[in-house]
Amino acid sequence: MIHHHPSDELLLAYAAGAADEALSLIVATHMSYCAICRLRGKKLDSLGGALLQELPPAPLGEGALDNVLALLDQVEPYERPRRAASRDGTPAPLRAYIGGDLSAVRWRKMGPRLSYAPLFRRGNVTARLLKGVPGADSGAHSHHGSEFTVVLQGGFTDVTGSYGPGDLQMMEDGMSHNVVADPGEDCINLAVTTGPLKFESLLQRIAAPLFGF
Repeated sequence: MIHHHPSDELLLAYAAGAADEALSLIVATHMSYCAICRLRGKKLDSLGGALLQELPPAPLGEGALDNVLALLDQVEPYERPRRAASRDGTPAPLRAYIGGDLSAVRWRKMGPRLSYAPLFRRGNVTARLLKGVPGADSGAHSHHGSEFTVVLQGGFTDVTGSYGPGDLQMMEDGMSHNVVADPGEDCINLAVTTGPLKFESLLQRIAAPLFGF
């Protein structure tokens, strides 16, 4: 059962198409697990459509329709390539970025207990996968900017609570925590940060830039 959901503001930005690529991936991945937020998203889509219908009509320039139809004639048909179904339940929005299932991810070690896999960076915004063996901790740190995390497998606990598959955690600028992977299976997360992390440990502060943190 999912206990942690995106804020109304984040879900509204996603529904309106105003969220950037990284936040759209976070929300879409969460919604792959969460029927409640899928329903909330549909309601927001309907609300947005109703608001558009209430806008007064705007006149088109002369020849606008003919210009659009001419452009459509130039478009070649596109058939979306079919993807094989996931074998391990990896959410479809995420599979498009990793090229398959989580089982195919090529992890980069950050020590004996933690690994990561970068997805993309857009300016200060970074999306990556994180994996920790049971009992592994991230190290106490605060944030320059925001951090959004969706649990894909296993779970973790910190000062804000416990998180399992599908749960979405949002940490704001200046908030501090130390994420500890729960007992059982490895904890795998999708994480998006809008700025670097600030670790309390001197060793981690030195090592973090080497791994893009």
